[in-house]
Amino acid sequence: MKKERKDSTRNHIKAMLALFCVMFIVLSVYLGYIVNVYGNRWFSSPYNTRVANRKGTIAAGMLLDRNGVRLAYTSSDGKRKYVDVKSLRRSMSHVIGDTYGQTFGAESMFAKYLLGFDSRLSDEFEQLIGTQQKVGSSVLLTVDSELCEYAYGLMDDYWGAVVLMNYKTGEILASVSQPTFDPKYMEDYLNGEKELAASAMVNRVTMGRYTPGSTFKIVTMIAALRYLPGIENRTFNCDGALVFDKKTGKYLPNIHVDDEEFAAASENIKYDREQEGAEDVGAEPAASELYSIVRDSHSEYHGEIDIYTAFAKSCNNTFAKLAMELGPARLATVAKDLGIGDEFLFNDMLLYSSSFEKGSTDLEVAWSGIGQYKDLMTPMQTCMLTAAIANGGVMMEPRLLSRVADGNNRVKLTAGSRVYKTVLPAAESEIMQNAMFGTVNNGTGRKAALDNYQVGGKTGSAEVSSNKSVKTHSWFTGFVADDEHPLAVTVILEQAGGGASAAAPLAGQLLKKAIKLGY
Repeated sequence: MKKERKDSTRNHIKAMLALFCVMFIVLSVYLGYIVNVYGNRWFSSPYNTRVANRKGTIAAGMLLDRNGVRLAYTSSDGKRKYVDVKSLRRSMSHVIGDTYGQTFGAESMFAKYLLGFDSRLSDEFEQLIGTQQKVGSSVLLTVDSELCEYAYGLMDDYWGAVVLMNYKTGEILASVSQPTFDPKYMEDYLNGEKELAASAMVNRVTMGRYTPGSTFKIVTMIAALRYLPGIENRTFNCDGALVFDKKTGKYLPNIHVDDEEFAAASENIKYDREQEGAEDVGAEPAASELYSIVRDSHSEYHGEIDIYTAFAKSCNNTFAKLAMELGPARLATVAKDLGIGDEFLFNDMLLYSSSFEKGSTDLEVAWSGIGQYKDLMTPMQTCMLTAAIANGGVMMEPRLLSRVADGNNRVKLTAGSRVYKTVLPAAESEIMQNAMFGTVNNGTGRKAALDNYQVGGKTGSAEVSSNKSVKTHSWFTGFVADDEHPLAVTVILEQAGGGASAAAPLAGQLLKKAIKLGY
């Protein structure tokens, strides 16, 4: 009996020991995973005391653009200095970042290199026996400071974001966000000696979550290609506004209203860029007490059209109908497949997630299909999606880090391109490329066209006021179809009006400049 008890006890001990071993292995694997996935985020955090302590013992290395232009360096007195040209500093402020932990630019994202945490023992010894100050590694970025400064100038006084990338490698060539700040005066901002514009520390390229407007028709069209067989051969009748019951949101196909009455209110708005809003002086028509409508811009209807023409002319009527035919579940599935909603854990930047929310009524679904419900997109993710379409469906991870070199200019690290994921098959990407060519050749994106190059794109005019009291945000996202110049660009200008009139020409000018510089 005692022997049986001893055997039973031993078996229990062995079982417990095995369980603890399994738990330890699982915990070790999990810790390894989270350190690998989140390690760079934690390291670049302003709350990392190791980084703060390191700043007192080592001079941060140089920060340079892809052509060797020195953007930031540590002077002999230990102070962090920035490039002399004010417009260049301001245009690249969100890329450069700051040393106070207020932004997520290169100063914090690449602190492990700039502060020498990557140094080998031989490097440490070499600096120790020398007479010079201990200096961290130099970091060469992928961005071209000349392109950033040029884009900054094109934006004029508009708030918003511009991003330009190589769609084959994922290299970010230009990234500008406004309002901006001057990294040279960060201490003055913090102690109140200099004023800072509201939200100036927010990098709108990576953190700005905007209503996408008609640029979201890219997603709706991809969904139609996947779920509606024969969609390319169908025709649609765009003959007026779509009418919905105001209380229930139900589509009323047999009800017709004179949407010129609905349009009257918005057409009589007095816009003033100096004001936060604008007075709506138009009277709301009686019909609006019963119905809600989805109409085309300026009530310009297109008659009988195919899906390519509808895309090129940005037909709300057609794409609202497509969204209702597809339904919210299919739209949500395609949005997810395209990376919308992903949590991005890139090494080179902090990128906020975009989002898609299913509509529960016909009206909400119709609005979601044209990017005017609760869809939210960052300019960077919009550019990534556009780049993937241009790249045969392959979405590259956006990159800001090019090389890391030691104090003697010896290259320690060369960053390589990384595929994020394939978001659509090559056949779909080809169809979407052709649709986007149509937008620039014959549709709303004509002002982005370039001589001697095939440009594809999509405009967007995103309403941000329920009563149309402010101008729309102006969007354009597009690409150059050329192996020698694999460029993708996304532009959003807040309250600048239509995408065709503001964002598209800016994108065209930036693409032209980039090609001239050899990109």
